[in-house]
Formats: sequence, C-alpha cells, structure tokens
Amino acid sequence: MIFVTMIETMPGTFEESLRAMKRLKIPENIKVREFLGLFGGIDAIIIFEAEDQKDAADFISHIACYVECKTSFALPIDEFTWTR
Repeated sequence: MIFVTMIETMPGTFEESLRAMKRLKIPENIKVREFLGLFGGIDAIIIFEAEDQKDAADFISHIACYVECKTSFALPIDEFTWTR
C-alpha cells in the first residue's frame, strides 16, 4: 500500500523539526519512496509503502509528536477504475 504524508512544522520549530526528520529511523516494514522538502505551505512530504494502515499509522505516529501530519492512501492512476 502506498501512503503520502504532508508535513507542516509548528511555528518556531522549523530547524528543530528538520533536524529530527533528518535523523528519523525508518522501520524495516516501511519503504520510503521519497522524502522531500517543499517550499510553500507544506514543509515536507513523505511517499512511502507499508503493508497495511496499522504499519503506516505506527510510522507516522513517531513523526506526529513534533510536526502536523496529514496522511492519505494513494493508488497509481492506472489502478483507478472510471465508470464513464
């Protein structure tokens, strides 16, 4: 399963949050496809794979203690079925 997490740092904590994200330990059951810093309202994005929602939630809970996270389940566009 593919997940996309958008990360926003709390006001006044950008440098501390950035250092913590750089030191983030990735569990064996998580495969990070991309971990990108962004310019704009969102500070970073993580695109990762997990076996299920529980593994994804466990991984993100380690990050969410010092940043605001919004995670979505993602599918490759070819896997969407259109009814029209």
